[in-house]
Amino acid sequence: MKPVATAFQDIQQGDIHDYDDIIQYFNFRQVKQELPKEPRSITFVTTGIIPYDGGQTTMLHLGTELSKRGFQVYYLSYVAQSREAMEINAGFNYSGYQGTCLDMSALAHHQSDIWLGTLWESVYVFKDKPGYKMYFVQDYEPYFYAYGDRSYLAKKTYELGLHMISLGPWCAEMIKKNCHVRSPLDVIRFPVDAGRYPFQPREFSEYKNKSVFTIAAYTKWSSPRRAPISIQIVLSNCARIAQKHGIQLNIAYFGTDQSKQFINGKNLGKLTKKEMYERFLRADFGIAPSMTNFSLVPYEMMSSGLPVIDFYEGTGLSFIPEDCALFCHLDETSLFQTLHDAIHSPERITNTVQHAQAHLTAVTWKDTLSDFMEVINRLPIETAS
Repeated sequence: MKPVATAFQDIQQGDIHDYDDIIQYFNFRQVKQELPKEPRSITFVTTGIIPYDGGQTTMLHLGTELSKRGFQVYYLSYVAQSREAMEINAGFNYSGYQGTCLDMSALAHHQSDIWLGTLWESVYVFKDKPGYKMYFVQDYEPYFYAYGDRSYLAKKTYELGLHMISLGPWCAEMIKKNCHVRSPLDVIRFPVDAGRYPFQPREFSEYKNKSVFTIAAYTKWSSPRRAPISIQIVLSNCARIAQKHGIQLNIAYFGTDQSKQFINGKNLGKLTKKEMYERFLRADFGIAPSMTNFSLVPYEMMSSGLPVIDFYEGTGLSFIPEDCALFCHLDETSLFQTLHDAIHSPERITNTVQHAQAHLTAVTWKDTLSDFMEVINRLPIETAS
């Protein structure tokens, strides 16, 4: 008997050769910290520069603000990407960025007063280099993987003695809950660049008379933390319920390569910031689920004046007060009821949008940079181990 060929494979068990280029740096020794009296150089160690990447956009924005403060800022790739490609993608993600891109060839000789990890892999790459080692934590990365090899390697990086800076409180809470923390763990506010998504008032009172509504739904096909499977199921089933009540839901997905086919709605693909803003102005509601740390997109939707729907099962309540969004459970019945109630009580939507605007004034890049500089200014100057 011969087996029948299938189009799918067993779960990948892991391949150490995925890390052949950087395996020489991997070990579990605690870091040794040293910081000059006047640190001037800061290096972000990163997986190249990837277009449409929110985390790297945040990195570039932070690096630019630090550059304006007089720091020599570098973005050092530990994967094979040309410096030219890094620069092009950096400019796409954050126009006018400041700082110097360095390709992988600089790993062996580059020196820095402060090193900043941006992904668990990067920590192993620079942890034994001279200087002060920090970790810009934008997500609880063990959750990126099924329990096993990579989840363990990711979790271990929080226990190696690096000075951690959590973007928002959720990551810090997860690290304290799940890890043996041996080093400083600070929290800075999760910011939005509201100027790129200016507020546009809407007549929510007209919702009562509408029968067709457009939902702008952000998700990433290959990112479980953006719930790409769950959100399709919930929105598809919710649309069927809505139809029985005389309401048509038009779903406009974005954030995923246009070659992917969603089970309902339309896939607009990956959008530029200008295209996203125009989409927000044409939509009636916005959805951008986050199952781990937060995404920039809900803040950007709120900034434009788009009412946001978020889910109790996600992490939204760690970043926005409950009165800033229409919260419901991640199932079609709860979502439809929330939409139905909001449509027939437009004053609730108005209040939600007003509260969101007020909240955004407390999560500006000015506040985030102030938080970050406060951490930098109180760093220990003496050598520690």
